[in-house]
Amino acid sequence: MLPMHGHRSSVILLILLATGALHCGEDSADPGVTGGSAGSGGGGGGTAGGGGNAGGGGSGGSGGQGGQLIAGETVVIPAGGVSARWAYEDAYDNVANGAWYRESNNETATLAWGEGYVMMSLAAMFRATGSPLYLERLSWHIDGVLAQRDDQRGVFDYRNVSGACWQNKHYQPSDEPYCYVVHSGMIAYPMAEFARLVATSGLAAEPVGNGSTFGDKATAYTAAAEATVAYHDDQWNDAGYYLFRPDATFLSYPGVDLPLNQSNTMGRLLFALHDVTGKAAYLDKATKLAQRLLAQISTGPAGEALWNYWGGSYSSPGEDISHGAINVDFAIMAFNRGAVFTAAHLERFAQTFMERIYVDDQTLSDAIGGGTTNGSSYRPQIGRWLRLTKVRTAVYSAVRDLYELDYPASAIGSGSLLHSWAYLAEHEPIWCEHYFYVADWDDPDPQNDGDWREATAYGANILTVPPSYDAPCVIPLQIDAPRATEAQQWDGTAYHTETRWQPTGGPTTRFIPYEPRWPFDYDGNGGVLFQFADAFVQNDGVRVKESSGITLPAIESQPPATGVVGTPLGYTATGNGDEPSWWGLRELPIGARIDHASGAVDWTPPAAGDYLFTVVLQNNWGRDEQSFIVQVP
Repeated sequence: MLPMHGHRSSVILLILLATGALHCGEDSADPGVTGGSAGSGGGGGGTAGGGGNAGGGGSGGSGGQGGQLIAGETVVIPAGGVSARWAYEDAYDNVANGAWYRESNNETATLAWGEGYVMMSLAAMFRATGSPLYLERLSWHIDGVLAQRDDQRGVFDYRNVSGACWQNKHYQPSDEPYCYVVHSGMIAYPMAEFARLVATSGLAAEPVGNGSTFGDKATAYTAAAEATVAYHDDQWNDAGYYLFRPDATFLSYPGVDLPLNQSNTMGRLLFALHDVTGKAAYLDKATKLAQRLLAQISTGPAGEALWNYWGGSYSSPGEDISHGAINVDFAIMAFNRGAVFTAAHLERFAQTFMERIYVDDQTLSDAIGGGTTNGSSYRPQIGRWLRLTKVRTAVYSAVRDLYELDYPASAIGSGSLLHSWAYLAEHEPIWCEHYFYVADWDDPDPQNDGDWREATAYGANILTVPPSYDAPCVIPLQIDAPRATEAQQWDGTAYHTETRWQPTGGPTTRFIPYEPRWPFDYDGNGGVLFQFADAFVQNDGVRVKESSGITLPAIESQPPATGVVGTPLGYTATGNGDEPSWWGLRELPIGARIDHASGAVDWTPPAAGDYLFTVVLQNNWGRDEQSFIVQVP
């Protein structure tokens, strides 16, 4: 039987929509953040927790009759798999029980290249899940970082100025204290992103401790980020770049324009500040930075984008992939705001990844133009290219395969790797099930190894039915490849290489991406065709494990209809479906939380009224929703 994907519907959800009871929030997702340089680097408390995919739905619920509907909150819980969310949770407590570097100063760039990534990771996890947990954690980290700012520490730079920045001594010959633009961008961008996420999610009224709300924090963090931008105003050139301070003669390049990535880190901050404040000056500067970046990019023979660390005419192999990730991230932010970069430009960046950087599941070029491979300073940073998943699903599968193999979340101790796992969570597509083109496969040992099939010829095929031809998905394949193997997708005319694997040395898991750019119904049942290309040897073909079937999530518990002021609600949602699963709240009263593992709702009614909840259960294959109203007399 061909695999089926679907979603459930909820009568009460339709009733609530019809009566206008649902409050629709804006999408809080934004394709990304990343960083690296003035040296480049890598690199936190709370409980795990909430969800998104293949078509929404709902499983029953209860509704209130009469009573005043108390205004609550609505967040976006995106579609996608959930496996990388739990991987992130495995990693979060790895350093200082989740504190990471929040209590460090930046004199050795620890905040810029360590804590900056940790903060970005928490913003990405909120975009992935819609869970207030990640804004709580992010606020805690930001508060620690703000306490380390020069004007809070009472320390002074080389000009005897104590400003809204984080001084560094590590890169200067005699430890002269200097605040780098790139460091300010890395550290302050997550502050503006916090404010943007609070504004777009509608969570401003959420309490965050000490009588403060997310809205209060957003206001304070916006002011702090604006002060940091203002500290560097005298380094701005209206041609579209920042300068090293001319009087900082101890630097190697006083008065010279910054490398592209260093200006672009500030560009991300400027875009986010414009989102929050609406001030035209921020958008004007960010747009000019984007125009200058685009002007430095050449086009290679395969349509790929090529550029240098400092701009100018392209010289092979060009920018390294760590600093280059910042450029790409900034360009995607510009595209998302309709500034300078177009979809065609993003295609060129994706071509850079696929044609110049990605070699196979264990090999990456150190630079955007190719050349040397697997440098220890570069290979781990490839996760910061994951925003390109929206352009090519194969970017996701390439990074996921590498990270599962060499950078498992439970073992990492780097802020940049934590950020990359957050990006894997944010951009994880829904999973799709495979089945066999039976003529190409044999079952050589049905008694002892009956759930594995072996290819009988070169180009053996499998198929999948994507939940939607228009959306990406990934096939989690258990495979044993005795030789180097490519997985290729058929478009009706030709095959396109999506992944390249070295010999696996035995059974392992690899991801095959479905690319929506090549939809083709091969078998009349919606099946998209893939082939395995290798140097085939008879009786030693690629082995693939059969799918054991999938179970979509389904919420089975009956929600409460009433509550009592001052008494905990006491509802734990339960359901069925393949693990791992993830519980979330898409609609919630102020202050309500759900345990993302157990489904336990934590909320005590503060006053009489009707309160709307929408509980979401997700797994890697789909989602279910349950909307209900709790009446509190």
